[in-house]
Amino acid sequence: MKFYITAESIQKLKRSFLNLKLFSIINVQEILENYGYTYETIDDYGSFIINKKITTMINNYSKSKRIRGIIYCNPKLNTDIIENLDSILNKNEKIKEIVLIDEYNIPKLQKYYSFFNEIIFFPSIKKIRIIEAKNIKEHIDWKI
Repeated sequence: MKFYITAESIQKLKRSFLNLKLFSIINVQEILENYGYTYETIDDYGSFIINKKITTMINNYSKSKRIRGIIYCNPKLNTDIIENLDSILNKNEKIKEIVLIDEYNIPKLQKYYSFFNEIIFFPSIKKIRIIEAKNIKEHIDWKI
């Protein structure tokens, strides 16, 4: 199972990919709202609670035989979040790869490319299935 990370919204995912029903989506913004927080008002206690919720969701979703992957959406993605997710995901034997999803023409997450072995881009012309997305290594040889 693959774990996909993006800073884009659920709406962007729905406009870009056809087979989202085969994926579980963790929407951090929605989780914050459910607990009465925003990115600006969250404190240490809130961060702990949200982190526990996300960890529980990852563990529960990874046990499912029905889904093909998990998509983590967080518009405030940063290095600390990526490293924290990496440490959580390394403990989960069901998750084999961590993949970044970014824009091709206007990359927002280029500074994080070095953390990932696989990067896919949102399609620009028509909707595709996530498994049809092309790997960045097939197109360019990049170094950061």
